Amino acid sequence: MTTKNTNCLEGIRCPKCGHEDDFLIRCEVTCLVTDESADAADNCGGYEWDENSGTTCRDCGHQDILDEFMIENQKPTTEGE
Repeated sequence: MTTKNTNCLEGIRCPKCGHEDDFLIRCEVTCLVTDESADAADNCGGYEWDENSGTTCRDCGHQDILDEFMIENQKPTTEGE
């Protein structure tokens, strides 16, 4: 199986079901906070995640840290598994 992602999800695939389209990734976000509101602002640092960020597959619900979703860290599968 070859990966189709070339941007934010490059090299990421669910180790359980092979899903590559979208994931829930726990991020740290920098916000501009005033007395009236809080807004996530890209010009204030944006969103950050790393290999230890909690990740959930939106297809099968598998949960682990992002490092376990990295294709390079997954054991090769064989047909029929």
